[in-house]
Amino acid sequence: MTQNEREDVVKKRLFLVLVGVISCLLLQIPAISQSSVSLTGIVSSDAEGPMEGVLVKAKQASGNITITVVSDAQGRYAFPTSKINPGQYTLSVRATGYEVPNRSMPVTVGAETTKADIKLRKVSTFVLVDQLTPAEIINSLPGTPAQARSVSECGVCHSMSRILKSTHDPEEWKAVILRMRNHTPSANDTHPESLPFHVPLGASDEALANYLATINLSTKSEWDYQFKPYPRLKGESTKVIITEYDLPRRDGEPHDAVMDTEGMIWYADFVAPILGRLNPRTGEFKEWPLPEIKAGFPHGSLGVALDPNGNPWIGRAFQGGVATMDKKTEKITSYRIPKEFDNEFVRNTFIAVGNDGTVCFDDPFNRNIFVLDPETGKVNGYPAYPGWKFDLGTRNGTGPNGEKDTHFMYGVAMDSKGTCYWGDTANRNIGAIDTRPGKTTLYPTPTPNSFPNRIEMAADDQLWFAEINAKKIGHFDTKTKKFQEWAALGDDDPYGVALDSAGFAWTGGTPTDY
Repeated sequence: MTQNEREDVVKKRLFLVLVGVISCLLLQIPAISQSSVSLTGIVSSDAEGPMEGVLVKAKQASGNITITVVSDAQGRYAFPTSKINPGQYTLSVRATGYEVPNRSMPVTVGAETTKADIKLRKVSTFVLVDQLTPAEIINSLPGTPAQARSVSECGVCHSMSRILKSTHDPEEWKAVILRMRNHTPSANDTHPESLPFHVPLGASDEALANYLATINLSTKSEWDYQFKPYPRLKGESTKVIITEYDLPRRDGEPHDAVMDTEGMIWYADFVAPILGRLNPRTGEFKEWPLPEIKAGFPHGSLGVALDPNGNPWIGRAFQGGVATMDKKTEKITSYRIPKEFDNEFVRNTFIAVGNDGTVCFDDPFNRNIFVLDPETGKVNGYPAYPGWKFDLGTRNGTGPNGEKDTHFMYGVAMDSKGTCYWGDTANRNIGAIDTRPGKTTLYPTPTPNSFPNRIEMAADDQLWFAEINAKKIGHFDTKTKKFQEWAALGDDDPYGVALDSAGFAWTGGTPTDY
């Protein structure tokens, strides 16, 4: 890996963004009057003239907050005074196919409105590849749609441009695939981390290796296919403000995040044993180390939830348990799952807390649901799919009557009555377990193989979820047991769903960055 690639990876891990990660504040904004604007200008290029849909980023010198606005139909961008104070800033852009000379532009913002026009230049194809989203790359690749989609999994954890710029032949690719299969999802360049078990090459990996060698630079000096960027967004899509916060650690990997009633954001770190808190008003962070539960296993976490007292709970993934912190005393308490449920495949990833303080969390690889009584500290485990036996290495299973099917779990939530729900993200079901008697029920979505994902319970016991394989978002009425589904836009694979105060459902498209 080159130094530039290492720097790019580090930079991509510096931000907390709430469509997939932590606090991207998207606000619909009306036209801003000149008197309320602190910094404005026209974005243009020789190729297009004034450019609409360019993301313009402003970061104050020595600060950790980046504010982004989007240029309008006249190419004008405008930062409101409520977001940008007088001081020294660095401007940069995101506009596929273009860049600011020297990659950034210094500007001094004064007490009156500061004007700074931005002239962009076109980039080479070699640079363009680094700017493309996974969806744009997948849609540009030669071969069958199935071959192109087979590459998408590689782009979950790092830029897909690494694949295209590599020079590996098929045999070298098989070694790379084997190495990637046996790293944790949270592994990165500065923190390589192996799984606690070994995953061999699969039946389709040789075909994948052969295909990867046809789309990279192993046999040619430049790509023999055309890249197809999406057009920049227009109209209402430009009327947003995005706020990003640099983590205090350069190698930080924020994953899930929740906002408490005081407006503070609590987050997990995917690789480090850390529980963090962000004050989005000031950009101030505070982090607490989490104690080790299971020696010799990866330390990162994933899911975060708040109990009725506002105390954060966190799923410890490979550590085989969960933890909570008393906000008043800052004391952290860990809970380990029962020994009979513990093995090297355990991942206690997602977590939810009911109105009475009961805690529900999952173990997707072993297909178990756990219920914790915080008063007694007792943890009970239940099979999420009773009667099913699984090959833990392949996710394939056999049902009680010999039927072949696949199940997995990704996301949990609890309703006001204490029922714990989860998404069956390798099938089509919303699972439910009454945490008192431990009875499990599966509710199939209208669309087969929809892969329900990242579920969220609204205050009125209405369950919202993404259907990542069906390119839809779904709604389940926990009272009537009825479903509704809506198709997402374009190439989006919806990852999760969140409701805003006006009742709109928002989703993040994993391959498109929309």
